[in-house]
Amino acid sequence: MIRYKKHKTEFKLKLIKAHEGGESINSLSKRWNISTSQIRKWIDQYNSSGLQGISRKGKQQYSEEFKLTVVQAYVQKNLSLRDCCLQFGIPSIGIVSVWVQAHEHLGAKGLISQPKGRKAVKEKKPRAKTDKPLTRLEELEKENLYLRAENELLKKLEALAQNKETTPKKKR
Repeated sequence: MIRYKKHKTEFKLKLIKAHEGGESINSLSKRWNISTSQIRKWIDQYNSSGLQGISRKGKQQYSEEFKLTVVQAYVQKNLSLRDCCLQFGIPSIGIVSVWVQAHEHLGAKGLISQPKGRKAVKEKKPRAKTDKPLTRLEELEKENLYLRAENELLKKLEALAQNKETTPKKKR
């Protein structure tokens, strides 16, 4: 699995200022071993939102209404994915792309957030034993059930013993 570097805001700002100072994106890309598209993305985010555009925000939760607004802007206003990201402050084009695909396949219902991971397994609770004493009738029913089971077991055991005596042993 590839691990992507997380660059600090100061580093991003340093590259942006170097570009504004006249250095090309290609030379910055070669010197710092960062893709040109990533540097362009940082420059665009900085130009549209300032320092807040390039600072890391952590994991973001988006409401269904917000997702629908972004998708509608993409479809109706013919904005590009990149323009949608810049206009709405979304860090990645992939996020908007997934929303658009979900909206195309499932409509507005496709934008509803689904819980992640496996479903929690509920532990089975043991039956609570009742502490109240059994009535005389219940005691007799319980004893009757026990005696029936014991009787069936003895019958099967006797049948096995008789079967063993009657079958002749085979000689090899």
